[in-house]
Amino acid sequence: MCAWASMRQNDTYATMVHDHASQRIPDGQLLTGHVAEWGELMGLLEERRGLTGIVADPLSGTSALLAAALDETSPRSVRVNARRCADSLDLAMAIADGAIAALAPSSNAWWMGAAPPNSTAGLRVSRTLNEQGIDPKALRSGEGPGVRRLNEALELTVALAQGPLVLAIDHLGNMLANLRGTASREILGVLRAVRQQASDLDLVLVDQPQGPISEALGDAQHPMYRAGERLRVRRPTPSRIVEDLAIMKPVVKTHIALLRAAAELAAGVPVLTWQVIAMAPGNDDYPARAAAGWETLRRATAVSVRREWDLLRRVHPAAQTIVAAISLGLKPHSVSSASKTVDDGLNRLRDVGLAWQPARRTWAIADPLLSAYAREHPQPWALRRRE
Repeated sequence: MCAWASMRQNDTYATMVHDHASQRIPDGQLLTGHVAEWGELMGLLEERRGLTGIVADPLSGTSALLAAALDETSPRSVRVNARRCADSLDLAMAIADGAIAALAPSSNAWWMGAAPPNSTAGLRVSRTLNEQGIDPKALRSGEGPGVRRLNEALELTVALAQGPLVLAIDHLGNMLANLRGTASREILGVLRAVRQQASDLDLVLVDQPQGPISEALGDAQHPMYRAGERLRVRRPTPSRIVEDLAIMKPVVKTHIALLRAAAELAAGVPVLTWQVIAMAPGNDDYPARAAAGWETLRRATAVSVRREWDLLRRVHPAAQTIVAAISLGLKPHSVSSASKTVDDGLNRLRDVGLAWQPARRTWAIADPLLSAYAREHPQPWALRRRE
């Protein structure tokens, strides 16, 4: 892109971001490091492309970005967090619960069993669903085959919307990556089928790099093949966060030196970057302030990080060794002669969002707090191998 075109693009983004961020986004923290992705996401939602797969790096800030974009572009939307779902039945109930809360809030107490069965608002919703051939009883109680309930939950959402609606399912890729057999394929097949039947329903499905949704969109044998577009949301690098500050200057008041130092310590994780800044003491030595804020954050999260380290043993037998190696700057395969074991461990860590590939043939630990713990508490072998 030529310099003139780049300047014009930055000016356009700056105007757009100021208009939106100054009204809805506190201190511009949400968009710093994600200005370009914000523009692309807004465009996709406003144009109603039907189905969009968002491929997001772990801890990239995508969830907050998506929520803000939906608030701006989609007055009628249902948001579901699949992180708390174990299977298709859980997902069906989460979608139905979200649809009731967003589209029929007066009947939410009845739906959750906190209001009498003859509640006026509940009877109204029940009548609407019965007219569409949907029996809400099984969805409310979580009974029966999960795939069938999932289809009913999507039909319930469409029936209550009675017009254009966006259903956004966050962390769906992470959930699907941990299912066995054909369960993932069946869930994506139901989503595709209902989307084809209901033209007013737009789906936004959040995946992880090399995740099941992204792979399905490119697999000619999968029901989801070419069902929609993909939007890549990368974790911002510290330099990208600083560069975006030039655009976000009207709504971000943080000093550039403090922002840069905090972003480097937090490995570009947006939420951790701003937590470091919030915990930094007040003086003019910005690198020292960031370092102090980082240490305060580490102390505040020490118990959970140690627990995360212990739980790595349950992820994969080689998980702790792999995490330690990557954190110390070693190649994962250099610590074991069993290549298949390391490959399996890396894939498992990626599936659960603990490891990722910021570049080809390069692995990194998603949580910089966990990585810092591994560096400072090296395993016995690491004391002789660390670089």
